[in-house]
Amino acid sequence: MNKKGVVWVSTVLYILISLAIIGLVIAAVTPRINSAKDKATVEQTIVMLQDIDSTINRASQVQGTKLENDFKMSRGMLTIDPKKDTITWELNNSAYQYSEPGVKIKIGKIDALTTKALAGWNVMLMLNYSNLNITFNNQKTTTKILQPAEVPYKLWIENKGNNQIDITQG
Repeated sequence: MNKKGVVWVSTVLYILISLAIIGLVIAAVTPRINSAKDKATVEQTIVMLQDIDSTINRASQVQGTKLENDFKMSRGMLTIDPKKDTITWELNNSAYQYSEPGVKIKIGKIDALTTKALAGWNVMLMLNYSNLNITFNNQKTTTKILQPAEVPYKLWIENKGNNQIDITQG
């Protein structure tokens, strides 16, 4: 065999072995990266929901108060449900297991629930306002679902009196 052929075969083998090792490292590290990304998303969402809750509590103190709340949501889905007087955020098929599956935990006023999904975990964070009458655009029947967006959302939270808190999107 000639020397140039041996050099080229060796070079190709080294490249293939290197690519295989890089592929294995990426395959091993990717789940951890996704889990860390989902963990950060859940923790940021908890802060966002605490901020929304704080705004609702401040508005509920005095009738006629109207406060603005801005937030950015890059993942998950936020549901304002006036029928149930709840605000819920859900992240489906998360790589991060936030809590013990099927066990509801409290984080201040937020209820957190993790359930098993086909490809990971479903994480739900909920604010329950059973002591208030939550409406959206002055309607009790309109459920509002907010999807991830690049532009921050703006919610107006207004105390209409008689424990009615109206949320509008601005």
